[in-house]
Amino acid sequence: MENEYYYNETVTRFYDAVYENFPYLKAGADFYRDEISQTRGRVLEAGVGTGRIFLPALAAGADMYGLDYSERMLARLKEKLPANEHHRVWNADMRRFDSGMSYSLVISPFRVFQHMLTVDDQLNALNSIYNVLKDGGRLIFDVFNPDLKRLITPINDFLEFEGEYEPGKKLQRYSTVSYDNSIQQMELKFRFVWDEDGEEKTGTFTTPLRYYFRYELENLIGRTKFKLEKVYGSFTRDEFGSGSKEQILILRK
Repeated sequence: MENEYYYNETVTRFYDAVYENFPYLKAGADFYRDEISQTRGRVLEAGVGTGRIFLPALAAGADMYGLDYSERMLARLKEKLPANEHHRVWNADMRRFDSGMSYSLVISPFRVFQHMLTVDDQLNALNSIYNVLKDGGRLIFDVFNPDLKRLITPINDFLEFEGEYEPGKKLQRYSTVSYDNSIQQMELKFRFVWDEDGEEKTGTFTTPLRYYFRYELENLIGRTKFKLEKVYGSFTRDEFGSGSKEQILILRK
């Protein structure tokens, strides 16, 4: 079954306000921007979102392009992007796309690959990306390294973020996480509470995510034409080990 989810208005509206304040996301953004800066030629971000990585890289001179499945997220990105640069981003499904261009690097940051719920989804995404890479080009993506204790410990309405989405306007985000380990999926639910026009308002967003173990990923990649070059355990390029929180994979065509 395909993961036909969409970012709703609530999560899209507050996406930047929340994620600009997570330290580990800053480390990830720095990692990807460093990889982009070392790349000659076009770079594609599969799952470009609101442009947290895309926009600074483009401003620094990278030949950036981006696709996203969510039209709402792309609309937010285009609000920040000059009109003459809108051709660089478009709505597409990473499981089945062909942009008509080839790329030296494709990145899919911040757990995008965990939205690929089935093996067919995963292989289709990898093969679609392989087909748009130049010979010798790379794909880099990250997923979290599963913590076995967390996989048996549901989270219920945990206050994960508290801050402002505009000056003087408070925002809270609560997280609820449940697991179905038989299919290696988690259901993630966000509950937003915010101030607006003197009233407290609420909204929710729910999405499934797939989690992966290292050798499962290696076997998956072995079913494609990609060569797995490296698996890092952190965005500071530490070797992958039992205590690693991240799985950052570098694949080459």
